[in-house]
Amino acid sequence: MSNVTATTQNQKVLNFLRSGQSLSAGQARGLFGVTSLGKRISELRASGQPIYTNTAKNGTTVYRLGTPSRAMIAAAYRAAGSSVFE
Repeated sequence: MSNVTATTQNQKVLNFLRSGQSLSAGQARGLFGVTSLGKRISELRASGQPIYTNTAKNGTTVYRLGTPSRAMIAAAYRAAGSSVFE
């Protein structure tokens, strides 16, 4: 997959999550043609997006966008120092 395709898929996934909805791998495949949602989520997290993993009532893994807690911010600061917030 080209880097442009991954970037486009990442943006589509992020826009969907920003709408307040949860996203499963099946939805991502059907809506955006994303065959590796886990990889897209990892890339978005690496760029600083607070994406959380939940398990739906039917056992399906879903992702949602959240607000980082103070504990998460403190852990990032301890792990990477102040440069992580620049």
